[in-house]
Amino acid sequence: MAPDSIVQRCSERRSSDSSKSFFSDGHDYLCLSRPSSNEDFNQFLNNLQLLSCDQLNDNSFGSGQRIVEPPERFCHDEVSRSFESHQSSVQGHSNSAHSQDVEVMSLERWLEDEAGMAVNQDPTIQLRLQKASMIKKLTVGFGIGKLLHLVSRSESIVNYSFARLKSMCSIENFAVELSKKDETPELGWELKGVVMVSPFSSLRIVTSRSNSLDERSQEIMGRRIVAELTCPVTSDFDESATEVSSNDDSILCHLLGGLLHFFFTGSRKQGVPKDNNKVLTEQEEPLMKKRSSDVLTCDEAILPPEKRPSEVMPLVRGAEFSQAVSILGHDDNSDCGLKNQSGVRLSLPSLIDFGYSFSLSQLVKNLVDCGLGLFRPDDSYPSMDAALSDMQLLLQQPSRFLWDHYNTPQKQNLFINNVKMYGRSEEVASLTNAFFRVMSSGLSESVFIGGFSGCGKTRLVHSIFDSVKSSGGCVVTRKFDEMKLSRPLNVVLSALNELCIFVAQRSTQECLNGIYQKLLDSIGTNIVLLAGILPNVVSLLPSHAVLPVANNQVGMNFNSLCFTIQHLMRVISSAARPVLLFLDDLQWADDLSIKLVQSVLSDTKGLDCILFIGGFRENEVGPGHVLLECLGALSTSDVMYSTINLNDMSPTDVNLMISDTLGIFPRLCQSLASVVYHKTRGNPYFTLEFLQSLIARDLVHYSLREKCWKWNLDQISAENITDNVLHLLTKKINVLREKNQTALKVASCFGSIISTAIVQKLASTPRYSSLPTALDEAVQDGFMDFDGTTYRFTHDKVREAAYGLICDKEQYHLDLGMALQNAGDDNFFATIQQINRSSPSLFQDDLQRVSIASLSHEAGIKAMKCFDFAAAHSYIKTAVSLLPTDSWTAHYDLTLKCNFQLAKAAYCCGWIDESKQVCEEIIERGKCLEDTLETYSLLVSLSCLARKDMLRAFNTCLKVLNLLGEVMPEDIVDVNELVSITEETKLLFQDYSNQDLLSMPVETCSKNLSIMEMFDKLVIVSFFLKPRVSHYYSAKWAFFCLTKKVSCKYTPGAFVCFASMLSQQDLDENARLACRIGKLGMFMLTRSDSAIDQLPGVYEVYYTWTGVLTEPIQAQMTMCKRAYEIGMQSGNLLESGHILGTTMARSVYAGTNLHDLKKEIEVHLKTAKQYSQHLLHSQLFIEYEVVSRLIGDERVESSSECEINSAVVDEIQFTLEMMASLYLGHAERVYHKSKIWDELTDFQRRKVPFRYICTAFFSGLASFRLYSYGKRDSQRHMKNVTKSILILEQASGFSEWNFKNKYLLLKAAYFSLTDQNLEAEAEFNAAILASQTSKFVHEEGIACELAAMHHEKRGNKVLSLSLLHQAECCYKSWGSRVKELQIARQIELIQVE
Repeated sequence: MAPDSIVQRCSERRSSDSSKSFFSDGHDYLCLSRPSSNEDFNQFLNNLQLLSCDQLNDNSFGSGQRIVEPPERFCHDEVSRSFESHQSSVQGHSNSAHSQDVEVMSLERWLEDEAGMAVNQDPTIQLRLQKASMIKKLTVGFGIGKLLHLVSRSESIVNYSFARLKSMCSIENFAVELSKKDETPELGWELKGVVMVSPFSSLRIVTSRSNSLDERSQEIMGRRIVAELTCPVTSDFDESATEVSSNDDSILCHLLGGLLHFFFTGSRKQGVPKDNNKVLTEQEEPLMKKRSSDVLTCDEAILPPEKRPSEVMPLVRGAEFSQAVSILGHDDNSDCGLKNQSGVRLSLPSLIDFGYSFSLSQLVKNLVDCGLGLFRPDDSYPSMDAALSDMQLLLQQPSRFLWDHYNTPQKQNLFINNVKMYGRSEEVASLTNAFFRVMSSGLSESVFIGGFSGCGKTRLVHSIFDSVKSSGGCVVTRKFDEMKLSRPLNVVLSALNELCIFVAQRSTQECLNGIYQKLLDSIGTNIVLLAGILPNVVSLLPSHAVLPVANNQVGMNFNSLCFTIQHLMRVISSAARPVLLFLDDLQWADDLSIKLVQSVLSDTKGLDCILFIGGFRENEVGPGHVLLECLGALSTSDVMYSTINLNDMSPTDVNLMISDTLGIFPRLCQSLASVVYHKTRGNPYFTLEFLQSLIARDLVHYSLREKCWKWNLDQISAENITDNVLHLLTKKINVLREKNQTALKVASCFGSIISTAIVQKLASTPRYSSLPTALDEAVQDGFMDFDGTTYRFTHDKVREAAYGLICDKEQYHLDLGMALQNAGDDNFFATIQQINRSSPSLFQDDLQRVSIASLSHEAGIKAMKCFDFAAAHSYIKTAVSLLPTDSWTAHYDLTLKCNFQLAKAAYCCGWIDESKQVCEEIIERGKCLEDTLETYSLLVSLSCLARKDMLRAFNTCLKVLNLLGEVMPEDIVDVNELVSITEETKLLFQDYSNQDLLSMPVETCSKNLSIMEMFDKLVIVSFFLKPRVSHYYSAKWAFFCLTKKVSCKYTPGAFVCFASMLSQQDLDENARLACRIGKLGMFMLTRSDSAIDQLPGVYEVYYTWTGVLTEPIQAQMTMCKRAYEIGMQSGNLLESGHILGTTMARSVYAGTNLHDLKKEIEVHLKTAKQYSQHLLHSQLFIEYEVVSRLIGDERVESSSECEINSAVVDEIQFTLEMMASLYLGHAERVYHKSKIWDELTDFQRRKVPFRYICTAFFSGLASFRLYSYGKRDSQRHMKNVTKSILILEQASGFSEWNFKNKYLLLKAAYFSLTDQNLEAEAEFNAAILASQTSKFVHEEGIACELAAMHHEKRGNKVLSLSLLHQAECCYKSWGSRVKELQIARQIELIQVE
């Protein structure tokens, strides 16, 4: 049998199905194999015996030499026992697939093939092949080391002689397994295993890339090595053994080092003699000393020996070593070390002399040194485990340790790993898991990362970007800038603007159509305003989309901006488009930006699939910081978020960072790492900068001769080096040339980035002409990065250090601003920002101050048009501060415009007190009423925001109307005045047809427009303060519109308010006229594009009073919710709050599912709290209590602190409690409230028509129950039922949908009480049918319940049970568990009877 076939058959008989893993990182596997059956095993032993015979040439290994027979061999019986002890674990298994895919080749032959692989190849290909060969040799070396390590666990190995160990480690004792496939994913992947012949064992290699990619040579990447044990090496193998004899371990390390040295220095076929006793000649010996001036490059190092410079001759011992090195515990008299014939100890030549890297050379040297016994150096390996760990590092990160990347004296910059995170594995896993939770759940999460500057917050987040993108997610990142506080909202808005592009790119045409429709439904014409804020919103619209006409008169403030952005995020966020939104340096964010972020995160409707991450400097966020307030608000709003606190690196992590940076094994740079950690305390950025400073001062230097970084700890310790990174960077900048320092100073004045447009503009001036060149040099020096359009500081600390070098900062900013003053629109804001950072005292004269003030005012106007209210406020406030002291006289127009815009900007930002103060100054300094009318209007709006200021708003409205010629009384003394103006206005409406009123011309007179605007505000304010006089103002307002015969955006409000006043009287002809006028007002509103900002207020009035008499209550709810959305989007919180409170109450009356309604109210409660709508919060909480009680959940807080001092709250408090008491069976409570109702005046009772009608309905049904139960006051109850029937009959005449079922039910109750059974049954059936038609499921339920009570009383229990079951179904559909239980008990009682 031929030797090659023997080796092949050995491979074919191997199996690795049963395994035990020593490492578990889940990447690559090395497997020990053994024969799988007795027959195979016997053949295998025969093959081993053949290979061991002296008569057999070792042709299978391609060396042409015999295997040196070891003094001792594993005998057949030993191996047989080893196999038999584990035979049972592999029965039935085979490894035929593996054996078919691989071939076995002797190690010596494989090394020869590897040496000749790159010969006669293209230089580029040759270099790549040689690098791959280094990886493969190291992989084989690792496999051999692992096998030797496993052998050392066998007890019998302890008894091996050194000769036997040496024979076991000889090159002839190993073979490699190679893939038969022609193509592999990467060079080196064809290596599939390593075989040790005696004692037999093998490793199977499954290759995959490591996490640490080779950044310099992408085609040759790192890999991981993991081992799996499939059978013990010997019968006495102890898998659980953790301790190995240090003597045996050192011998094996020593022998492995020699074997690796042979791998990388050549083979016998290249002239290396096998003779163990070869003596160096006088000519050979000097060649072993490398000349300091000639250092092999990386390319030279990996060339085969015949291609290398002739001066370097490899010297390798035959089977690696002649004799053993003295090891503690061995015979001191034995031969030891590597000696020549004269007995002089020889050392193996360093691999550096052959052009290899320092780390590879050090690996081999430290292994070989393990054989020096008492003389072994401190850096020799303490164990095989340590050596294997370093070998893994070489394989995983060849670009760091295996290649020599410091080839020339000019290339001595640190090789910094910008991908790897040191000591942040838990944090990276936390962020990665958060994103994948977001992806899988479709929900959103927030993470806030705090830490000191330079601790790696930004890099931590960036480390998961690749995972996000590879998963189909979008990454949007922005950072706040300490120098850009004048345009703070721009950071958040620009991030959202970029997000729109991502959504557009990831959406189909059908999806875009859906997005467009949802935007129209949620924000309507405000989509145009939204496009003004976020221009990329247009990209979300389908190609055929037509934008609605924008209403330029609709204002927007910060609250409306937040609300609109919330709606946008609800529409574009989707589980199909996961998003990571990262905002960095939140410590520099302004109040409005944080509040905008908070409003998005705390959106009660919820976002889909968005992971928000915020980074901030922990030491710069103290008590009272807006970010802490935001986190507190998120907590109280039940918004889930997590925090990550980044601490500095540990000493171990610092050591790993320095190891990677210097390309030196971690164990060899611990001393330097200890000093660096002591200085930097483990701050990642400071650590690298400190290391750079040591290099700059030559305290750490690169040795070309030794190919490694060197340092002197004594010198470093003796040096006085700062432990402050800012001082370190300052010194670093100070040594630059003056023009380079100037460039960094200029860039620092613009923040962390400076655009090329600004650079080119400044370069056009003589003072800054060298700026572009100097910035390019700053990029080369590592201070800045350049992406083609902007220069960016590599770290904020660099910018801080550069900015700190400016002595007179205000003058410096002024000089830059003046240099940019003539720039175009692209640089306009940058110009103003620089000028505004200077001091007004630096300006030459008042003329220059006024000129700059005018520019700042212009910048403020532009910012307001972009809805950047905070920036506008900053610009305009600066403009006001620059105006001379006599500006109200010398520059009146500019001063008036600046102050009014300042008041408006402050109002839009929500800074009410400041806005009021400015308004008062304008009113005081204004020359005429025309100049102050806008200010008066703004002041009234400001006063309406707080109930305590309502009286001031009321008096201001009266004052302005009086000044405009419309004298209004503060109160109505004579009721006849109210009656008179009401009748006059009614007659005017009766005289005009609908067409006449709808065709009135548009008002253009500014005075009349101001009068109607003030009437609008006066009616709203008086409604809360003096409800009776508000009727008078409503009549006067409508009368003014009719007498002028003109219309404007305020006319619909005048008509609707007058209609509401008429509807508060009896349900007669006045109510019918009110319905006509109200509908006219609503029609005029829908026809006028300019009246959109009036919509919330008009809807509130119409649907609270008049609309309920004409339109189905379900339709009213839809329209009122739409009005609420529009009001919130326009910043009209007061009227929006009122209409929402009314809408939720009407939802209860309409029979909306209670569980859905409860969830909706919870959402609105959070929104009301977020926007500080206290009155609305009180209204909603009352509704929440009632809904909870109707469901059967009594676990709600008390509403004792709710405000009950408005008509709407009064309606909710009074009427809803009557309804809840009625349905829960507390008829006496309803009766008690009805008596309170009777004691009210006519004006109070009929204030709100819907309350008036509902109170009659609830009171009538309560009286029916009490009368049926035989309670006292029977006549009163009968009278009450009769009165209720009359009221509901009138109401049914206006709206059958809303009131007919109630009217029929009261009639049925009356007939039941008067024993008119046939009529009662007919009316009960009609009431049930009418309730079904109007979709009032709860009223269908109570109709069935009362009908059942009627039939039970008459003895018809079968019909009664049927009706009760129907009622039970109705209440179940309504969501009232408590009513279900009540009906169930009634059914049970009837069935028992």
